[in-house]
Formats: sequence, structure tokens, C-alpha cells
Amino acid sequence: MERISQSKLFRGLVLALAVAVSGLVLSACGANHEEKHGIVEGEPVALGDLEYNVLFTRPLNINDVEDSEYLVGKQEAPADKMWIGVFVKIHNTSEDEAHQIPEAFEIETTAGVRYTNIPSESIYALQPGTTVEPEGNIPVIDSTPQVGPIQASMLLYLIDRESAEQRPVELIIEGEDGPATVELDL
Repeated sequence: MERISQSKLFRGLVLALAVAVSGLVLSACGANHEEKHGIVEGEPVALGDLEYNVLFTRPLNINDVEDSEYLVGKQEAPADKMWIGVFVKIHNTSEDEAHQIPEAFEIETTAGVRYTNIPSESIYALQPGTTVEPEGNIPVIDSTPQVGPIQASMLLYLIDRESAEQRPVELIIEGEDGPATVELDL
């Protein structure tokens, strides 16, 4: 009698082990598939060796002391428009290859209205087309944007106020295995 229960116990343990191993194998298969659309702020997305993380999005007010540093050389937005800052970190995961980020970044509303980032003179500005060195970062470690209040580089947009209500507004990031879209929290 004891032999039968030991045999059943052994088969039960083998079955449990097989189920556990199967679960690990299946989860590992999914680990390489990374979602590229509907990403939310704070969730990184990889496009090839470049990993993008949109940390924060917010309207900018030229009359605010902090915001004036993001809007260097810009005028107050017209009444029907608003400045938007999208703050991004980028990391090159390659150990030996440099990679260039896109020349421009667009945002799109649910109504299909698109805006391209505006060149900025701010020290916090992300410069599209920049090359990221192997294992490098944007912003560069210990640079003003990296140690600043948001710890990211800014993409600047001037959008219609009406567009800010057409949510979700998405940042479109072009690149290898892309594009990817990130829902902006406006």
C-alpha cells in the first residue's frame, strides 16, 4: 500500500515539475515580444538597440520660472495654442555600435492631427538626429537635463488647445522595429 502512494506522490511531483517548466518556457517565449503601441509614460520601449522612455508630458507656461528655461527664445503661445514639453530618456543598449535617433518626432491626436517637434535653444532640449554612443544615454549622464528637475531631455511642441482634448495624444517614435507609439498624459 505504501508503495502505491509513493508512486502516486512521485508522479504528482513529476507532473507539477513539468507544468512549472512549461510555464517558464512559455513565459520566456513571450519575453522577446515587446509591445510597440499604446505604451504609457514611464514604460520603456525598445526600437532596435535604442530604448526610449517618455517620463513626463506637460503644458509649459513661459511666465513660470521653471518653464521659461524650457522655452528659451520662444514667445508666449497665442490664446488658441499651447506649448507642450515631452520629456524623454534614451539609452543605447549596444556595447559597440552608435545609433542615430530620428530627425523628427511627431505627436498625433485621435482626430488625426499631427504636430512635429519644434527646434529649441533650451539646454534641456532633445536634439533630433543626435547620435547615441555605445551604451550611451540622452541626456548624457551628469548633464544639466539629466540632473535637472525632470531628469530627461525635452521635445517641444506648439499645439492647438483643442488638440490637447483629443486624447489619447500619442508620440510616434520611428526606428528599427518601429514605429512605436506612446500615449501622452496631457
